[in-house]
Amino acid sequence: MNYNKKFKELLDTLPENEIVGLGNPNSKILFIGKEPGTEIDTEIYHGSVKSWKEMKHNYAKRFVPDPKNPKESKLRHLNHTWQKYQKVHDTVLSLLSITDNKDRKDKYEITFVENVFTSELSNLPARNTRSAKKQPNFVAELSKRKLTFFKSEFIQSFPVIVIFATDNKYIETYPGEVCELFNVKFDKLYNYSGKDKIWLHSSSSPDNNPKLLIHTRQLTNSISKELIISISEIIAKFIQENSLNIITTDNQ
Repeated sequence: MNYNKKFKELLDTLPENEIVGLGNPNSKILFIGKEPGTEIDTEIYHGSVKSWKEMKHNYAKRFVPDPKNPKESKLRHLNHTWQKYQKVHDTVLSLLSITDNKDRKDKYEITFVENVFTSELSNLPARNTRSAKKQPNFVAELSKRKLTFFKSEFIQSFPVIVIFATDNKYIETYPGEVCELFNVKFDKLYNYSGKDKIWLHSSSSPDNNPKLLIHTRQLTNSISKELIISISEIIAKFIQENSLNIITTDNQ
């Protein structure tokens, strides 16, 4: 895979153990979660600066989760966060009448990584939000990451960003930190039939390139069934209106 200039520059500015993300860095869509979901103090290799620089793994290549691999077997569950990311991706393609020309090998196959990049607000791994926030360096590390990682040209260049986190300990809801951090303005609280909320943002200046930022909750088991559909419809409409090509070919 060829890395774009902004991604290369980002890798050169961060420490090797910093979590960058997974998926396709050349894509137009960025999904942001809360933190890497593993044990506290775990040294994470996959998705780190070091792993991206070594280029031993292609994180933008679709794959079938191995049921015999403990780290992948959890992806063989449709309620897993990544399977819900997959559902958003598939629904967007369907709304845009984009056909996946490659046959699915398995119903749990992960293909969204071809056209989406994923990252996390926090660089500190934890199994759940409660334990994550109890770490003594949680606030300091999160504040640092916002300045160095999320203010980077690479992150700022994504035309479609979805933040799956509504805990103010991670990031404030409208009309505060989201706007400042991602250079957007709050437009409205999107009303739909579900109980969950969707805050919509756009480019803060008409001179900037079009940008859509959706801020909503984590895609956990208790989400309303309409949430994924509503998020997908908003993304698809923005892509159509701005003639974006979201199918990324450079994922080899």
